[in-house]
Amino acid sequence: MLEASVKNKMEQQQNAQNTVQVQQDKVFSQMAKAGGKTYFFDVKKASNGTNYLTIAESYKKQTGAKVVNRLLIFKDHLASFIGALEETKQYLQ
Repeated sequence: MLEASVKNKMEQQQNAQNTVQVQQDKVFSQMAKAGGKTYFFDVKKASNGTNYLTIAESYKKQTGAKVVNRLLIFKDHLASFIGALEETKQYLQ
């Protein structure tokens, strides 16, 4: 039981350190709520100094479990990604 408690505390400390690191790397952040989902658009700085986009969706299952899915779009892929979204948009209207 003691081992589980120590392991849990170490995981909490690691999560706290990771949270601080993520906050330092954020360049821009935007949130959008739609229905039962929340979308996050975050521009972050990579270790090599270039920016990249993360798109995350967050929602709760009927069981109450939280689900988070993330997509990373690197700077050199952004034009192609946006082009595909623009083409796709016509089929959603």
